[in-house]
Amino acid sequence: MFDLMTMETESRGGLMADDIWSFEAGPAQIDPIKMLRIHGYRDLDKVRPVIRKAAEDIARRSEGLMVPEARARRIDVAAYDEERLTLVDGTVFEDVAFENVLDGARTVVAVVLTVGRALDEAVIASMDKGAFEPLDALFLETAGWLGIEWTTRAFVRDLQKRVEGEGVKVTRRLGPGYQYKIGGAQVNWPLEQQRQLFSVFDDAELPVTLMDSCAMLPKMSRSGLYGLVPIN
Repeated sequence: MFDLMTMETESRGGLMADDIWSFEAGPAQIDPIKMLRIHGYRDLDKVRPVIRKAAEDIARRSEGLMVPEARARRIDVAAYDEERLTLVDGTVFEDVAFENVLDGARTVVAVVLTVGRALDEAVIASMDKGAFEPLDALFLETAGWLGIEWTTRAFVRDLQKRVEGEGVKVTRRLGPGYQYKIGGAQVNWPLEQQRQLFSVFDDAELPVTLMDSCAMLPKMSRSGLYGLVPIN
């Protein structure tokens, strides 16, 4: 168990606690080969030319539609308890062994990121009854999730640069609605914890809207916590 009251104050570099910042990247780079492999096309020589061209066309189209961006906030940890994380602003997360997953981080970074609404709208348009294009819709959605992965990696690289020189490492992402293997068991962090994560941003303008169901709009969005762990 860790309690902030026992921690000595540490100096930081360019990214201070309670900083909220915007991150923009792009254009996203979507590999049509990855799109095909996700859909089970292992031997690319056997992919029909029309399918391969469709993947290439959608990959290029999706790159023009996506606008990768994020909002993030760095905030100190007040305490870890059993399956509970308390931040210094009073936000409490529950239902995961946070100290284990976040590697005992004394500071976390909350983030929401998205590739924007245009891709969502393109998927919906391709499913319209008057112009039903199921292959386009399928490949557009796949490209969207590859875009989220691309944006996530770009954000992590940016975060690592921001904390460079502080003697910390960035942990893996912990996101509501995802499963994690902890102590040999699969543990699900409930999607409802999105409400607490979004509350960390107070009244800051975000590129993502949280719905009553705790799903996010645009659909092609992601949220999470990263720990900043001192390197011994």
